[in-house]
Amino acid sequence: MQHVADHRPGFAVVDLETTGFSPHQERIVEVAVVVLDAWGVEQDAYCTLVDPERDPGPTHIHGITTEMLAGAPTFAQVHPYVARLLSGRVVVGHNVDRFDLAFLLAECRRLGDDVAPEEVTTLDTLQVAQAYLDLPGKARLVDCCDRYRLTWDDHHSALGDARVTAALLGAMRSELGDDMLEVDRLLDEGLTRSWPGEGDARPVAHVRPRALSA
Repeated sequence: MQHVADHRPGFAVVDLETTGFSPHQERIVEVAVVVLDAWGVEQDAYCTLVDPERDPGPTHIHGITTEMLAGAPTFAQVHPYVARLLSGRVVVGHNVDRFDLAFLLAECRRLGDDVAPEEVTTLDTLQVAQAYLDLPGKARLVDCCDRYRLTWDDHHSALGDARVTAALLGAMRSELGDDMLEVDRLLDEGLTRSWPGEGDARPVAHVRPRALSA
């Protein structure tokens, strides 16, 4: 099927690895943003480890060690480019409203009260799954992917999880339809959302050993 040209910036699928669960006390140790056009086709991807300026937290979960973080940029250093990728786009993630966005906003506020955006338009695939899909339990990312037969090897890597979430969004749009998900409204609204402090310079990514290439 051919898609009609759509000049809206589209979606930014985000995934984070963190030192813990509280955005006010814990820090980001890896950030990935996968940029999709309005039709869901990947346009760009950026992923880097982030120096949390403390220990990395639960290495047994995310696989990130103190040694891996040596030389990684701080959030302040990657913030302008991440902000550029998020500006004007619908921010997508699995549990994005309660987890990823909360961490991003907390990190922005550490840089200054005027750095965090006032409003963000999101599409949370966890909420979609809980509202519309016949999934038992908590509709974890792996549960949703099993339902659509989506597979990925690099669980709990930010880029791997972001890319499979992008695929999950596409599967949900195909099954449920854009009208049910209010995609047009979200894209129009996202177009008006800007993230302060954005910049064009793409920081050198500090990636995991054996990390998948972006």
